Amino acid sequence: MKKPSLVISPSPHVHSGWSVSRLYYETLLALLPVVLGGIYFFGFGVLKPIVFAVIGAVGAEVVWEKAIGRSVTVYDGSAVVTGVLLGLLVSPSVPWWIPLLGAVIGVLVPKHFFGGVGQNAFSTVLVGWAVVFVSYKAIMANYPMPHPAFGMVAGGYVEYPPLEVLKWDGVDVIKDIPIKDLLLGNVPGTAGTTSVIAVFLGGLYLLLRGIIPWQVPVAYLGGAFLFQLVFWLINPARYASPVFHIFTGWMFLGAFFLATEKGTTPLKPLPMLLYGLGCGILTMVIRNWGIYMDGVPFAVLLMNALAPLLDRIKLEPRGRVESLA
Repeated sequence: MKKPSLVISPSPHVHSGWSVSRLYYETLLALLPVVLGGIYFFGFGVLKPIVFAVIGAVGAEVVWEKAIGRSVTVYDGSAVVTGVLLGLLVSPSVPWWIPLLGAVIGVLVPKHFFGGVGQNAFSTVLVGWAVVFVSYKAIMANYPMPHPAFGMVAGGYVEYPPLEVLKWDGVDVIKDIPIKDLLLGNVPGTAGTTSVIAVFLGGLYLLLRGIIPWQVPVAYLGGAFLFQLVFWLINPARYASPVFHIFTGWMFLGAFFLATEKGTTPLKPLPMLLYGLGCGILTMVIRNWGIYMDGVPFAVLLMNALAPLLDRIKLEPRGRVESLA
């Protein structure tokens, strides 16, 4: 009789019924409103960084897996999702090699150097973006003005992204920006960080399909809102309103797409809430007192590092112990 073998493998151990490829291809479907919104406000030029980022991500994955003798897994869609998200975070005015380089770094360093899909402790998108942003900050900080294709007048209240206006010009200037423009995306920026409505539609699809947990985006947005509300009530002349911050910059994309990247978040409900809350608070700390325009990418990366520790939190068991005597 054959002896039973002991199989040791990392969690999770219960299959959800979803394949990896289905998960990532549905994420691509959720990103479609964001891409279309970017084309509407900034033209077809927004596709350039997306295309080169996808080429870099897919190419890096194929070359690496062939080089180390692994079967090619590029058809699961994970590299494509990394490329599309990274391309949405990059201005169409940057040279083609910027998104390509960022995607190569994002796929290789945090993902394949640590074992492949699902084994990345840090966001593949944000690691790639952070490297090119820090290395080529002057090139990256060139944002296009919106030019709606039809039905709307281009927003001309500010000449650069609202958070940058807030950082350098103060609260009084950003008060003139209509909330409608922030919601629709009629402001300078990148395709993935301007239209709140487009990102929310994609995020809502992910929630309804059960692809991402509700705890992370709800705690992220709620934590950021409540934290900023305190300081805004104390000194509204110094701090922008929480409504402005929630509807500006990377906030929605970070809450629904970046902070929820597989492999980087806790696996239990309470740690998920704490993880999202930490992302929201750190985002506002960096925005209010940091040197960077938007705190979302750095807040998410910092909380990625804490995610394994949060999963070690154990609640006290309920009930009581009774003697058997």
